[in-house]
Amino acid sequence: MAPRLLASDLDGTLLDSLGRLTDPVAAALHQAHDAGLALAVLTARPRRDVPAAVYDRMPAATYWAYSNGAVIHDPASGAPHVTGFAPEQALRLVAALRSAHPTWSCALDLVDRTLLIDPFPLPAAARWSHVVRLRTTAEARLPDVVPKILVHTATACDAAVVAEAQRVTGQEALATASGPHFVELMPPGVGKPQALTHICVRLGISLDAAVAVGDGLNDLAMLRLAGLGATPANAPPEVRRAADLVLPSNDQDAVAVLIGRLLARHPTPPPSPARPTR
Repeated sequence: MAPRLLASDLDGTLLDSLGRLTDPVAAALHQAHDAGLALAVLTARPRRDVPAAVYDRMPAATYWAYSNGAVIHDPASGAPHVTGFAPEQALRLVAALRSAHPTWSCALDLVDRTLLIDPFPLPAAARWSHVVRLRTTAEARLPDVVPKILVHTATACDAAVVAEAQRVTGQEALATASGPHFVELMPPGVGKPQALTHICVRLGISLDAAVAVGDGLNDLAMLRLAGLGATPANAPPEVRRAADLVLPSNDQDAVAVLIGRLLARHPTPPPSPARPTR
């Protein structure tokens, strides 16, 4: 089936190891858009932590799914689709994690800010914007929906650490990892695969017509769900094993290579619905 949608992770995939959207990748994304391929970026970052140097160089019609898919921005409507934990549920999960592992600390990732709950280490959040530090959860003033819980374990967040966070939270959350430093908790039924499904429905296409590319443990389900799952060579072994296609690394313009292959095989994808300019 000819691809209709390219859905890409951001850090470690679309961006190089210095966090840059390189010229070859930016050019390839615009070439893909001009050829009729819809684009989506699915990232663990909230919107406020995507640099303008990245966001402004993307085609205006790009779908964005932030906070591991909990916050989806549709370019046609401009209104975010937000899902997540109820406030009391989020606070209960934080208490359970801290009780089971007193050395762990948590943060609540909201749409407009991130709440760091002591003893969350400030250096770990040095590059985040709109951060509020709380001494206890009793100080938290939460909206109706908490998109994501971040867990800082002070260890590498490998599969064993993710599994332990999953054991503690049980069926109330789905634990994964974004990069080597944080376990991330989402409500069951919320995540990158669900965001990919949502976007496909909005576009009126099947999942078989989607190509997904990502490098993290939080990308695994998305890669398996798409018609084609690709990963850059810098991904960990379990992600490379799950992918249908292993690309060069993100420092070798992996997504540009992928787009080149897609357009060479399917030079004129069916047109996607019209999108507004940003």
